[in-house]
Amino acid sequence: MMTRNTNITARVRKYHGLQILRITAAFMVLVTHSTYYASERLDRHFGVWRDGASGVDIFFVLSGFVMVYSSTKLIRDSNGWKIFAERRLVRIVPMYWIATSIKVIAILLTSGYVLHAQFRPINAILSYLFIPTFNSEGNIIPILSVGWTLNFEMFFYSLFTLALFIRWDMYRLVGGILSLLALGAFFRRPTWPAASFYLNTSVLQFFYGMIIARICIAGRHIPPYFAFPLLSLGFLGLIGPWAPLTQLHGLDSGIAAALIVYSMASLEDSLTRIPRLVLIMADASYVIYLFHPFIAPAVPTALMKLHFLYPWLSVICSVILGLAGGCVIHLFVDVPITNWFRDHLLIGGKNAIHPAVAVAKSRSAD
Repeated sequence: MMTRNTNITARVRKYHGLQILRITAAFMVLVTHSTYYASERLDRHFGVWRDGASGVDIFFVLSGFVMVYSSTKLIRDSNGWKIFAERRLVRIVPMYWIATSIKVIAILLTSGYVLHAQFRPINAILSYLFIPTFNSEGNIIPILSVGWTLNFEMFFYSLFTLALFIRWDMYRLVGGILSLLALGAFFRRPTWPAASFYLNTSVLQFFYGMIIARICIAGRHIPPYFAFPLLSLGFLGLIGPWAPLTQLHGLDSGIAAALIVYSMASLEDSLTRIPRLVLIMADASYVIYLFHPFIAPAVPTALMKLHFLYPWLSVICSVILGLAGGCVIHLFVDVPITNWFRDHLLIGGKNAIHPAVAVAKSRSAD
């Protein structure tokens, strides 16, 4: 039997602090990959900072938060599901397809620069469609390796769209399905088909974000004198000496990321003016995440040819180049493409893609 969506009031405020978390998460992933590139191409004894990969956990919680917060007006709109789906497709698909196409061309035309990559047509096709599949090495990873997170994102968006379409309570429908998938992670076996990719506790992080958004919309925030230490505790949970506790199947990192997002949202009134450069990089965080695997490895490759075997120099330069390159691609490729789709294809025209300005000042809608 159908039930009405949970009543969410449209109390609007801007959460600029979440912009800081967006670029922080992208920065963490970029640093982790930069240490990996330096280790692989310059010095095999150079340590890889693996904890930075937990920036993805922050991304997932933020995604759940923003989808709820930016969609409050869509719940009662009969076309709400269409508007939501179009926004997500426009925001995610074009740049992902461009990045995936670059990777396919690179694999076919080059060798050495693109390591650990073998081309399989079926893997490429399914990668474009955000469908999990095994690669040539037996791992469930798309052609663009960082795209595995987009498979989770698009699945979450599909559930969210379904909830808007059938007018069910999104917390019961989306939260229930994600909880069942997380439970399945404890029983998953390596021999199971690629669809078992979704049996992962990481999917709960989207639900955590949804819950946090509901709490914040209701005006319930943590007092600043508690939020600051809880924010620090959350980051210690992600990158501290005891992270991650693998026996918890990643549940600990998800809870830590949720604590970070809720604490930062609660500190909004305590934040001073955020520098313009930080906001630009935050807007570009999605592009930075997608394209840094093409940009950052150029540094250790060049240093190797110059016989400058300094891994820390490689990491620093890779991070700077990854951030700068991502911002340039965002401003001169991502923004024009998004604006074109916004003006020509989206329901509601120019006003259709901007609900997330309630979350933060951002030219992008995520």
